[in-house]
Amino acid sequence: MEAELARYIEDVALFWERQGLPRIAGRIVGLLMVCDPPHRSAGQLAEELGASKASVSNMTRLLLTGGSIEAVAVPGDRATYYALTPDSLERKLERRVAAMVSFHALAQRGLDLLDGAPPERSARLRRVASLYAFMERELPALLERWRQEQDRD
Repeated sequence: MEAELARYIEDVALFWERQGLPRIAGRIVGLLMVCDPPHRSAGQLAEELGASKASVSNMTRLLLTGGSIEAVAVPGDRATYYALTPDSLERKLERRVAAMVSFHALAQRGLDLLDGAPPERSARLRRVASLYAFMERELPALLERWRQEQDRD
């Protein structure tokens, strides 16, 4: 089981690395997804992941700033512990929706600039604007349906 969990943590790390996060940050996220208890100190993270304390310190700071993890206190212990932020993925999706709204506005601005130009010239931009308008409209509704489903569970 431990070997399978280690492989799982590495697979999570590789996934997040493909998304632009340093691999060690993905390993931290992967470990925090499956560890019991659901929190670890920086020292524990470094030891369990075979990483340097400096690397763990830098990556926990990055993950804290990004909202993926949060600092938690353990009664009777002076160390700072880290755990996954319960709604971090929802908040990431909300930030992506906000980015889509911004990019949709940029695409629309480009279309306004090309008003009157031959349709071939603005075809790519129309497709981009259409996709972002669709995502802007549908993703918030999808997220809300997911939240309602979670509330029922």
